Amino acid sequence: MRISFKLKLILSYFFLIFISLGFVAFFLDKNLEEKALQEIKTSLINESRLIESIISNNPAALNSPEYLDKISKDLGSRIKSRITILNITGKVLADSEVSLQQALNLESHLGRPEVAKALKGKIGEEIRYSSTLKIDMLYLAVPIKENGVNAGILRLALPLTSVQKVLFAVRKTIIIGLFFTLGLAFVLASVLAKTLIKPINRIIYISSKFSQGDFSRRIFQSSNDEIGLLAATLNKMAQDIEEKIREVATKNQHLEAIFNSMIEGVIVTDESSRVISINHAIESLFDAKGAAIEGKFFLEGIRNSEISELINNAMNSAKLISKEVTLIMPVQRVVQVNVSPIFQQDKVTGSVIVIHDITEIRRLETMRRDFVANVSHELKTPLTSIKGFVETLLEGAAEDRENRINFLKIINNHVDRLSNLINDLLELSHIESKEIELLKNRFDLSSLVDEVVMGNKSQARKKGVEIKSDLPQGLEILADSGKIEQVLVNLVNNAIKYNKDKGFVRIYSEQLADTIKIVVEDSGSGIPAKDIPRIFERFYRVDKARSRELGGTGLGLSIVKHIIELHSGSVGVESVEGLGSKFWFTIPNLI
Repeated sequence: MRISFKLKLILSYFFLIFISLGFVAFFLDKNLEEKALQEIKTSLINESRLIESIISNNPAALNSPEYLDKISKDLGSRIKSRITILNITGKVLADSEVSLQQALNLESHLGRPEVAKALKGKIGEEIRYSSTLKIDMLYLAVPIKENGVNAGILRLALPLTSVQKVLFAVRKTIIIGLFFTLGLAFVLASVLAKTLIKPINRIIYISSKFSQGDFSRRIFQSSNDEIGLLAATLNKMAQDIEEKIREVATKNQHLEAIFNSMIEGVIVTDESSRVISINHAIESLFDAKGAAIEGKFFLEGIRNSEISELINNAMNSAKLISKEVTLIMPVQRVVQVNVSPIFQQDKVTGSVIVIHDITEIRRLETMRRDFVANVSHELKTPLTSIKGFVETLLEGAAEDRENRINFLKIINNHVDRLSNLINDLLELSHIESKEIELLKNRFDLSSLVDEVVMGNKSQARKKGVEIKSDLPQGLEILADSGKIEQVLVNLVNNAIKYNKDKGFVRIYSEQLADTIKIVVEDSGSGIPAKDIPRIFERFYRVDKARSRELGGTGLGLSIVKHIIELHSGSVGVESVEGLGSKFWFTIPNLI
């Protein structure tokens, strides 16, 4: 059972006053009792001395029971006390409360303590219960002297009922006063406790708000006592904590912003390999949500045993481990995984996994190697042919006019091929540098397509390919007309080159939400599905031998892609092997 502080405070006051007043009442009662008895004793002593002097002045008194009986009854009624006169042997000679005959027949009082003491010449006193009168009695005995010698004993007995009545009245008054004082103390203690508890309750209420994280509250206490000091201290503490929390929250926001804006994926685990936190890069990399992963074991959230093994090895060895890993799910990627153990007091308590997606780097490295190999091959073939024909001419074939002319034509064709290759490389390099400035203007795209179609009519006629434009008249776009013409020429040339005899090339447009889509469709042999993702790469050819035979450099589609991307558009191809292809690009609308 919980006892409130208010009740404890009231009870403390109550018991403190109760104990204090109890001690005061106890000692007051004892003191009053002692003083009352002392005053009675003094009065009895004075009375006994007076009676003793009356008896001792009459030498024959002790030998006259009748005289003693008369004196005892007469004086006893006056002083309201029982008078008993004894001889030195303890025999009762007279008693104010009984007749003379009864008194003479009473037993010897020699054994009474007060009598024994009086026989020694002293004043004897004793308080004891009287079996005759059934009350407490105060007995006082003095010696009766004749000629300086003890001749008898005078004993006065006074009932203590009057004293007890006085003491009872006093005690009653004290008890009533005690209860009144306790009641008043209880009321005052309640008022005082309420006065003290009210600010304490206010402090408790505000402190509970502090514990709930609301540090904006303040305790208003105008007093300068300890409670006021406590309130001021709590207010200062709340202000400091609020500032610290705000500072920590700001830092956490900064850290979280940095954490989630990192390109690298970051995973934090505890010592049992449970995931504590991941950033957005990991969510994108593994196609998972943080809420679904955090709190689970690593392999439960991210099913990659190779990375899990790296984490275990790093924590067991307490060393940084780095390894390149190929991810299969959800998509194939190449990543660099760095696992670093977290230490706390020289003990490994978790790990930090940083994952760099190096797929694009590896792809670019592959493209670079392929590019170098392709350029080398594209340059080597015509140069080898040129060198061979030049050596042949030098060895004497120059004298043969007919062969010399043929050799020179072949050399010229290879030089043209090299020139086209170098020009395309320079063009592609210029476009990729992003330094090219587009000369955008508003022009009629349908008219430009008609010009490209007319320019390729002769080439199409040689293969029996029908070429036509289905673009609506007056279709206008905002673009660099020269670059768009270069795109159209490349696409149309390829459509004619790789078409089948008596095939067709069709150019048409589609109006999308915010772009115009231009499609160049052919009836050629189509492109295998495995080659479609790489068709716009430099020097990539589906049929390398046929491409070189047709005079292609392998850079046309790559140039097309970069020109369209400069216009904030996109390129693509839809093709089924054996059923032709649809090369398309998009240009943003004028609006």
